[in-house]
Amino acid sequence: MNPRAVSQWALAAAAFAAPLSIAGVNAALGVLTVSLAASWSSDPGLRAALRDALRSPVFKLLAAGAVWALVCAAAGLDSSRGLRAWPKELHRLWAFLALGAALGSVPRAKTRAGLAAGLVAAALVGLGQTVFLSGGEAGFVRARGFVHAVVYGEMIGLGLIGAAACLGLAALAPGARRASAAGALLLLAALAANQTRAVLLASAAAATAAALEVPRLRRGLLAALVSLVALGVAWEFAPTGGRNLRTLLSDSPEASAHRARLVLWDAALAMARERPVTGVGPGSFRRAFEETGAQGALDGERVWGSAHNLFLHQLAERGFPGLGLLLALFWAFYAGARRAWLERRDAAALWSLAATAAFVVMNLTETAWQTEQAATFFLLSWLWGAGPRA
Repeated sequence: MNPRAVSQWALAAAAFAAPLSIAGVNAALGVLTVSLAASWSSDPGLRAALRDALRSPVFKLLAAGAVWALVCAAAGLDSSRGLRAWPKELHRLWAFLALGAALGSVPRAKTRAGLAAGLVAAALVGLGQTVFLSGGEAGFVRARGFVHAVVYGEMIGLGLIGAAACLGLAALAPGARRASAAGALLLLAALAANQTRAVLLASAAAATAAALEVPRLRRGLLAALVSLVALGVAWEFAPTGGRNLRTLLSDSPEASAHRARLVLWDAALAMARERPVTGVGPGSFRRAFEETGAQGALDGERVWGSAHNLFLHQLAERGFPGLGLLLALFWAFYAGARRAWLERRDAAALWSLAATAAFVVMNLTETAWQTEQAATFFLLSWLWGAGPRA
């Protein structure tokens, strides 16, 4: 098998593993990297795609963020912890270049099939967990696949946005359209069983972003938003274990899980005020928060390693320069996706644009960008439409 064929299969394997296993993604990316290196001298398209990826404002900001993270790690409260956390920065750079070069130089048919199969598998596993494990002492079991429940919801949500973009814009044969619609319904069911609330808001942001760019989709925007509101109302009466608005506004013990985030956000701002330039250092939020003495009152948890807001978290750990680089990076994601949309006006570009809007919202209550699997899945969705094209 020649290196180009290996690259196609490795890219398809990475897409299949993306919603299932970060270990599987990394193994596939490793094979992909070797096969791309073997094709380097004989494939001018690969060289052009890699050159485009290296010149991308997104890559430059990823690299700048990695350098600044290293500076903050050295100046932080615990330089050894910061250095141990730093490989996450390299992982994003590696994933961006490997996926960008491959998507820009090899056919995508196998990759498209691999991604669809991976999302269907993840949805079926999650639904099986909810259906067969809920009840009795276990109570309601959220769909989560093989990852954290929130990460699962974020990836299923991004996949659902891609399916909706394909159904809305792509010219599909009747059989393919029916299959795509069935897949979208399956993902929607998995998302309902997962019950990550931020993904509902993210979906609304994605629908709004898409409707702003596609006039004919605006007719369905109101229906989409009404459906999301209806789902939110139904959520209030579903067996969510206190994961609803009534709990947040009540004095029940379950409300502490919601209010804990307010304490975390306040702590993050306090860290930034004390160390505004380099912050407490990557990976040091946990230690800095423990020193506040507030952790014992937060939902019974003794350890909190995240501010549950990416922007405040990076402000606390990397100071105002780090927050500036993060905001610039997300702007580059949006600008690149919109430029791709204006040039191509296809479903892939619309997925990138809508996924970017959704991912920003997801990171308002979580730190998805700092989770390798969620970050890699987002990079795949963004590069699919806004990265180099074969």
